[in-house]
Amino acid sequence: MLRSFYIAGTGMMTQRSKMDVVINNISNADTVGYKQDQLITRSFPDLLLDRLNDTAIVNQTYVGPQNTGVHVDEIVIDFGTGTIEPTGIETDLAFEGHENQFFCVLTPDGVQYTRAGNFQVDSEGWLRTQEGYPVLGQGGQPLNVGTNGFVVRSADGAIIVNEQVIGQLQVVEFADVNALRKVGNNNYVPYGGAQPQVVQNTGILQGFMETSNVDIAKTVSDMMLTQRVYEASQRILQMTDESIGKTVNDIGSF
Repeated sequence: MLRSFYIAGTGMMTQRSKMDVVINNISNADTVGYKQDQLITRSFPDLLLDRLNDTAIVNQTYVGPQNTGVHVDEIVIDFGTGTIEPTGIETDLAFEGHENQFFCVLTPDGVQYTRAGNFQVDSEGWLRTQEGYPVLGQGGQPLNVGTNGFVVRSADGAIIVNEQVIGQLQVVEFADVNALRKVGNNNYVPYGGAQPQVVQNTGILQGFMETSNVDIAKTVSDMMLTQRVYEASQRILQMTDESIGKTVNDIGSF
């Protein structure tokens, strides 16, 4: 009976973690370039139940397997491409497909990578993210695009001002995007020694923006299902507690 506590308890804790992930996805549904998280669960290893206290059995035998519940295995990022929407703003940049490509930005913690291309130009002509981080060009240097407008050549990310190439966006890709970890501000860093590769054929769209890849209808449905599973586990826990209470208070009184 006590195993029911573990099964129901781990179920509740897992669903609570899943709810945190779902709520975070919903809150970022309007965040440019946001990639939703997905929670992966796994059962605890099965335990073999022994047949005990049976005088007819000479040697110990196994009755069968018993599982003690589930746990959070990992949280993975869904790098599927969001919708590409036109904005007509020259500082809005997006990748045409290529879900493994990223812009490079310089933060106080070093170089990080982002899919959020809703950039801005400061008063001195430096291309920056919404948080104020410099966007990097080829060679890993901050990119100055001037203050009189610029054009991005789609094929290679070259920056053109007055029909002259003045720089080039540094775009990188990762062979395995699962090696990336979120670090806040919609940025990523590689994990486990993964190294980015500079991309020459970028396919950048100027005046377009990649939206979040969160499917609101599906995510809200997941939230409702998660709540129901949590409540079901909670009821099992309460029923088990009541059963133990009767065993101790009622049966034990005889």
